[in-house]
Amino acid sequence: MDRRRFLALTGGLGLGTSIASLTAAGSASAAGYPYFNRRIPDEAHTQIGAMSAQGITSFSFTPSNGWVIVTQSGGYFARNIPDECFTKLGQMIANGTKIHCVAFPPAGGNSWVITGDNDMFARNIPDECYTKLLEFYNGGQQVMHVGFPPAGGNRWVVVGSSGFYARNIDDECFQMMRNLTQGGRKVTRVAFPYTGGWAVVAQDEFHTRGIDNECFQQMHNFAAGGWQVHNIAFSPVNNGWSLISRGKAPVLPADRARQVEANVGGKDIWARMADYKTPGAAIAVVVGNQIAWSTGYGWLEAGQSGAVHPESAFQAASISKAVSTVGFLRLLQGSQTLMLGSDIRPLLGWQLGQRACVTANTGPTIDQLLGHRGGVIGRGSTSPANVCSGFTMNVGGGFAGYGPNANVPTLLQILNGQGNSPKIELSTEPGAAFYYSGMGFELLHRMLEQQTGQTLAAYMQNNVFNQLGMNNSSFSLTPGFELAAGHTTGGAVIAGKRYRYPESAAAGLYTTVVDLCRLIRWINQAWTSPGNIAGPLNKTWVTTMLTQGVTPGMGRGFFTANAGTNNFLYTHNGSNYGFKTNFVGYPNLGAGFAVMANGDDGGLVNEISNSIKAVYGWS
Repeated sequence: MDRRRFLALTGGLGLGTSIASLTAAGSASAAGYPYFNRRIPDEAHTQIGAMSAQGITSFSFTPSNGWVIVTQSGGYFARNIPDECFTKLGQMIANGTKIHCVAFPPAGGNSWVITGDNDMFARNIPDECYTKLLEFYNGGQQVMHVGFPPAGGNRWVVVGSSGFYARNIDDECFQMMRNLTQGGRKVTRVAFPYTGGWAVVAQDEFHTRGIDNECFQQMHNFAAGGWQVHNIAFSPVNNGWSLISRGKAPVLPADRARQVEANVGGKDIWARMADYKTPGAAIAVVVGNQIAWSTGYGWLEAGQSGAVHPESAFQAASISKAVSTVGFLRLLQGSQTLMLGSDIRPLLGWQLGQRACVTANTGPTIDQLLGHRGGVIGRGSTSPANVCSGFTMNVGGGFAGYGPNANVPTLLQILNGQGNSPKIELSTEPGAAFYYSGMGFELLHRMLEQQTGQTLAAYMQNNVFNQLGMNNSSFSLTPGFELAAGHTTGGAVIAGKRYRYPESAAAGLYTTVVDLCRLIRWINQAWTSPGNIAGPLNKTWVTTMLTQGVTPGMGRGFFTANAGTNNFLYTHNGSNYGFKTNFVGYPNLGAGFAVMANGDDGGLVNEISNSIKAVYGWS
């Protein structure tokens, strides 16, 4: 496979000791620092061997196959680089600057950049790149590396001592740069072969796409012996390349993100995504009530170049019910008259019907609807229509969505059964039994809009999302941020990319794993704090939300487990056409996670969730 990932291993490297020709490879220097070259100029190979004992900090090629070597001790050697670059390099070293990087844009000519510990100089590089270099130094960061993709133009990467910035590079390359930093690593090198592809190195880890197979294997061999890949460079001629180390890889804490990736259903996450024909997935994890890490994998849409990032929005599906519950309880918290025990019928501005066999003369309460015990048609109480027993089990309760050529009904039309779902009515006695019911949440949706004069989307934006910093979340049918496309179980993009769900409270939320973890973090803190904390609900109402209501195993709008223990959790998952989701919070542990995928098989999300739980020891 072209995509490759590496986790630090232990064991001997077993590099040879001979200096080889341009078609073979170098090995270890007198100081024991390994290097390996393939198809680079003979003189460059020889000089690397002679200078590697000093600890090579930078080896790079010009677009015309010139090259330059710089060592930690201030030594340097160059061949066929721009005269001004060579002169400036010597001046900076003479002035005491420790050189980190010399890089050349693919445009060639007198274009280059030199960065060091206290100074940098550039000539004829993209203006924005130069501005970003200044920002790094003015902000107190050293620039450790600059990389230029061969396509040229305003494409570049700047790697600082504690961060990076990229412009117009391959989106998956950026995805992997970000992913590798989530486990406590720093990106140290990003390199681009002239034949296409890229390599990202982050201390004891790396990830590559489309590079020479032998180059990848030698990177693996370096790391297997405990050596860090400090320098990787690609020649513009004959797909040549060079790997150089100047010391052992640092001892770093375990990388939980890589551990989760490595064991999803017994394979790595990319293999399981392929098995489930799911193009993209995103994960975020909360530890200590902070977002510890967040990662994205694969693609927003099959066959396209946009990569999934943790900030990419997916359809949340039935997680919408849990999130909208925060809004419903916010409405009750601010009301003098609305209570959990209130009969919802007078609050709807619409007549809730019931089947003839339902004899109750009181309607469902808000609390019963939040616990799926309102008697409203739901899973196992919908079909056949107009009966009160003999239902088809595990049928109903959700919504099919509307494809690209379908007219999307209004909420009132949904209530009246004028869309593609049955009319919303009572099919069983309120409170009598649990029937999972998205229809019940659409009654709550109607109640909120009738009582506030606002749409659910506007109310949630103003009263929940803005307060929690959930900036990429919306109940709008057409949110104005980056959206993943949904895919069938066969991996094809669904018609229209996404079905539309006007049943917003039940199924219409767009959000990200990062925003869901912001919600988890707030719920956790509000649950455990001795008093109120800033947010949509006060402590009393957060406690009410997570305390068992009318249904065992549920609070209000959230499913719960392990009540009364340190492993107490709240959760909800989701399933829309082309999207599968899950999120879990552990308030007493200050922990939780969210997983979202744009495939129609929920097995992947379940396996990722299980991997997270296993890595962290959560139930």
